[in-house]
Amino acid sequence: EGTAMKDLATPDRVLIGGLTTKEGQVAVQKLVWVYNHWVTADRIITTNLWSSELSKLVANAFLAQRISSINSISELCEATGADVQEVGRAIGKDKRLGSRFLNA
Repeated sequence: EGTAMKDLATPDRVLIGGLTTKEGQVAVQKLVWVYNHWVTADRIITTNLWSSELSKLVANAFLAQRISSINSISELCEATGADVQEVGRAIGKDKRLGSRFLNA
């Protein structure tokens, strides 16, 4: 949705994964130090390497499902005469769903 620069400047979260070795933890803390220059500590998440990788894959899968869903809803709207923008706005007001990535 054209938000790459804003997302870099004010990310929802920064996920840093590293090895659980002493060296790995030193590397993680160095990255935390870099990000702390513009990201608040409560938005920086540190995990082990595999938790980080799986979290990123799951987040991308959820996003892909969301985009796929709104595309399917758009087709359904076309078939029924519903307005996809109105449907997107209505479901986006549900706090469990939110409004991001609901534009077909």
